[in-house]
Amino acid sequence: MTPLVVGVGNRVRRDDGVGPEVADRVRAARPDLAVVELSGDASTMIELWAGRDVVVVDAVRTGAPVGTCHRWRLGAEGWDRPLPPSRLSSHLIGVREAIDLATALDRLPPVLVVVGVEVVDLGVGPGLSDPVAAAVDAAVELVLESVRSAG
Repeated sequence: MTPLVVGVGNRVRRDDGVGPEVADRVRAARPDLAVVELSGDASTMIELWAGRDVVVVDAVRTGAPVGTCHRWRLGAEGWDRPLPPSRLSSHLIGVREAIDLATALDRLPPVLVVVGVEVVDLGVGPGLSDPVAAAVDAAVELVLESVRSAG
């Protein structure tokens, strides 16, 4: 089964729309993939990824320069590097909180990859800031590489 790609975010909260934008471009590049967009509903996210490999794309703030793309991978041996701490999210619940809940419920997918793009502007309105828009292609490539290695 091919991995599921989940773009998390809110298109009318500026850079928080990076997850859905990356999902759109992944869908265009690989129409054979299952690609969905979520605003951050943890229960829906956990149900969607049940029993399948998953690549999640979301806006992050780790302190790295805006536009930096990150990848965290959870496999049989655990996370390849520590996830950043939970942060306030402009959507209902953050990806980290959904992962923490899935961990507590023993509902994590076999392979989970989180692709994060460092953001700066979470204000109201459509459109990504210039540095985040410039990072979308790199994020798409990270997702596609992750799909190839997960599936």
